[in-house]
Amino acid sequence: MKLGLDVFLERFIGQYRGLRIGLVTNATGINIGLRRNIDLFFEKGLKIVKLFGPEHGVFTAAADGEKVSDSIEPRYGIVVHSLYGDRVRPTRKMISDLDVLIYDIQDVGLRFYTYIYTMAYCMEECGASKVKFIVLDRPNPLSKKIEGPTIRKEFESFVGGYGLALRYGLTPAELANYLNQQFSMNVELETVTMENYNPESYYDETNLPWNTPSPNLPSIEHTVLYAGFCLLEGVNVSVGRGTTHPFRYIGAPWIDSWCLYNELKKFHHEGVVFRERTFVPYAFKLAGQVCHGLEFFVLDKRKIKPLHLVIDLIATLKKIHPDKFKWDSYVHDETERYYFDLLIGDDFYRKAIDEGATSKDFDKIWNEESQLFANTVERYRLY
Repeated sequence: MKLGLDVFLERFIGQYRGLRIGLVTNATGINIGLRRNIDLFFEKGLKIVKLFGPEHGVFTAAADGEKVSDSIEPRYGIVVHSLYGDRVRPTRKMISDLDVLIYDIQDVGLRFYTYIYTMAYCMEECGASKVKFIVLDRPNPLSKKIEGPTIRKEFESFVGGYGLALRYGLTPAELANYLNQQFSMNVELETVTMENYNPESYYDETNLPWNTPSPNLPSIEHTVLYAGFCLLEGVNVSVGRGTTHPFRYIGAPWIDSWCLYNELKKFHHEGVVFRERTFVPYAFKLAGQVCHGLEFFVLDKRKIKPLHLVIDLIATLKKIHPDKFKWDSYVHDETERYYFDLLIGDDFYRKAIDEGATSKDFDKIWNEESQLFANTVERYRLY
């Protein structure tokens, strides 16, 4: 298969020589030969005048939630504007001297992943400033499968918005089409599609080497688990950030891992196995503390239901540790909203779990909402 970047270099690059171009990218902006897009663009004679970096920065090296400052790209000496620091969208001044803004970043297909909001905000600003926006398409690592609830307007934030299902099943270019049309962004949008891409495939079935999208997603297995386990960022446990297996390890100093293991087994989740695990996270929540919990292994990525699994995990933690378990407040700003609500898109689920609900109580809602979203986005699909 060929990535959008490779297709662009082969077929479209000539028409953009001589134009002033901005590039929104990070370390995932590589071709099938693992070469950086910016190097390839300069070799082909494109005039890249500035870069824009999302969360984690253009080198994808900054930690989760860490603000990134503007900088200078060392090889070419051009300015790098951070879109995850004092600002999360480009200013009109930053893009007013551009003819084109190109977006080339590997996504993961989940609503709470911040790169997609960087893209959306860039599209909005380009629409307002009459700057052309180009998306170089890349695979959705989790296939075209759509799953989970859609987000309510009052719970929108930088980890959720635009009416998206939690797992939205679109590639970046398909998502850009959806955003532009559904939300009247009025941007002159060009999407460069991939060749020989099967949208039913997971990333490890594309024969491409794993293109680590951010520091805590080192493999497709971790990414599959992240599809549900990111919700644990909204409770007072570690998800293993700062260990070798983020989102495979979950734990806290107060958890009785043996009891948790036995209670969670009663749900009989398919496609996954788990064991007791003690670990020490060296970053983010509970850093430096001995945490007791579980380690998860994905046996079948098409059968596992990470969202159902994590809801039942949270319900079990509340049941066996009612005095220790806590819902955390929003960790990225001062609004003091429950972060769990922002991640899942509604406060209904938190309140229902407090009343004893488990994942089976949400099945009908999730099926209906994901089907409605699937019907909406079908016309924006490119594959």
